[in-house]
Amino acid sequence: MLNRRTFLAMAALAALAACAEPLLDSQVAGNLQVVDVSVDVAQLEKVRGRQNSIAPSRVQSDVRNTLLAYLKEGSPGTRAVDADVVITSVNLVSPGQSLVVGGTSNIQGTLTVTDATTGEVILETTEVAGAAEGGYPLGGLIGAAVKASVTPEDDYKSTVVGFSKSVRKSLFGEENK
Repeated sequence: MLNRRTFLAMAALAALAACAEPLLDSQVAGNLQVVDVSVDVAQLEKVRGRQNSIAPSRVQSDVRNTLLAYLKEGSPGTRAVDADVVITSVNLVSPGQSLVVGGTSNIQGTLTVTDATTGEVILETTEVAGAAEGGYPLGGLIGAAVKASVTPEDDYKSTVVGFSKSVRKSLFGEENK
């Protein structure tokens, strides 16, 4: 079970990630074209939080496909690069957690970007995080009621999309869509 201190730390990281400056200089980022994404879930024991049956292998597939689509869309440059992501945690906030502390479901991990041809490291391994779309929900009874109306599956899908958008924004700056 996720304790309150760990949950609050993860929520703070997700909030900071949303406000962070791009990880790469705009001139470097503007020249990149993401051609492949690999996702490693070896460090992910399970999806925590809400009652769910989401296997790490599904997280790997869903994050890879969604992130690849968002990064290809956001990278119109000519230098072919690969993005390597290691997922370290996936936390789906339950209605009970919403009642006590509020919060947003989130994914955390690391990102490394390398030249697809030469293997040159363009972005050293860097922590990345992203939260479910829709902003920070209220805590208390209202937050719990709102959270209870969202299925774990929809919460999971929204969290994968939010993580992918956050990684794209971290690499390339403001969203272009």
